[in-house]
Amino acid sequence: MKKVNIEGIEEVIYYDETDCGMPIIMWVNEKVKNFYMTLNVKYGSIHTEFKLKNSKNFIKVPNGIAHFLEHMMFYMPNKKTAHEYFNKLGSSINACTTNDFTFYEVFGSNNFRENLNYLLDYVHTPYFSKENIKAEREIITEEIKMYQDEPNASLIFKTNEVIWHKNKRKNLISGTVETIKKINQENLNVVYNNFYHPSNMFIIITGNFNPSQAVAIIKENERKKEFGNYDKPQFKSEKEPNKVVCKYYEETRNILIPKVKVTVKVPLTNFKEYRKDELKLYLSLILKNTFGITSVAHETLVNNNLLTKPFRFTANIWENHFTLTVTADTNYPEEVIKQISKYLENIDISCEDLNRHKKVLISSFIMTYDDIEEVNTLIQDNIIADNMITCDTLKVIKSLNIETLNKIIKKINMTHKAIVLFKPESPKY
Repeated sequence: MKKVNIEGIEEVIYYDETDCGMPIIMWVNEKVKNFYMTLNVKYGSIHTEFKLKNSKNFIKVPNGIAHFLEHMMFYMPNKKTAHEYFNKLGSSINACTTNDFTFYEVFGSNNFRENLNYLLDYVHTPYFSKENIKAEREIITEEIKMYQDEPNASLIFKTNEVIWHKNKRKNLISGTVETIKKINQENLNVVYNNFYHPSNMFIIITGNFNPSQAVAIIKENERKKEFGNYDKPQFKSEKEPNKVVCKYYEETRNILIPKVKVTVKVPLTNFKEYRKDELKLYLSLILKNTFGITSVAHETLVNNNLLTKPFRFTANIWENHFTLTVTADTNYPEEVIKQISKYLENIDISCEDLNRHKKVLISSFIMTYDDIEEVNTLIQDNIIADNMITCDTLKVIKSLNIETLNKIIKKINMTHKAIVLFKPESPKY
């Protein structure tokens, strides 16, 4: 077992691997009484076209199959569900499908061995009966309809549609009512057999537990199962244009206050000299300084009654692009759209502002290690983004400087911008 020291703070990440090559990543916090486990699969909603080794043809599976498979994994051959077993242990479980990966989680405070063993057992026990598939299709159909009726979720979905041409992030993680009708035993087995292999998975455990015991349990559990050699399928990749699909989209919704989302899509071509985590810090800092609650933009728009709640904003780095997104609730959408565009095109950050944000980033990073779920999520993000544990985050934060920040600001091309506006329906008399 290896120890990875997190630079600048007295924290240690433990690392090991199973015989099949599944990484085991652990962080111990003896100040708490509970533990949090996630079994992660490097298969998400965007992975719908892939080619097997020695094959010339790509297999295409329905959109939403990763999420559907996540739901199906809780069914067990004994006609019971994983929920029933964990409920008896007094533990809570859940799962989540993202664009890039799927994870199965357990949160508990007792019966560590039983929890860990059964997490590994049920995720490695596929059981896809026609009866369960039908039942789950009905549940997911209602889930899809619920999200379609939720304005904030719909705003995100529509924004993805108007940004991406080829990138499969434009599709709903859940799939649509139509695409999930195509999911069956055959394509569920194809996905499971080609991606749910230990060498395409990793497990993270955080909280109060013994890491040596955890490694022993995991390795013993794996040896009782039969896993063949693994050749990860090749995903189909298509070149994503720099332009957005649609510069402006508007629709009426059953809402009281209009909702605006402005997104800038920027190619990564001119930012290759920066580490992704470094670039993400700079971009997040730019948005926080420009649209945070202490910003001139926030103060000006609030004082003029143009916002009904603070801006929401996020910076994301994707395969070949990054996006900067600003969201607002406002009774004056046209004016707020103009103001957001103006502030995006005139970004100005002082050295004093930079240093203030750095102090907040340092404090936030250190405080992350007070929360076993946040540390688990941080490690997840590291592995999915870089396939490694990032141990010098504090050093990177401290190295942020005004010269580099200004270079990045100058390189950001605001040309490719998409605006999505949801307006209230006209009152019916």
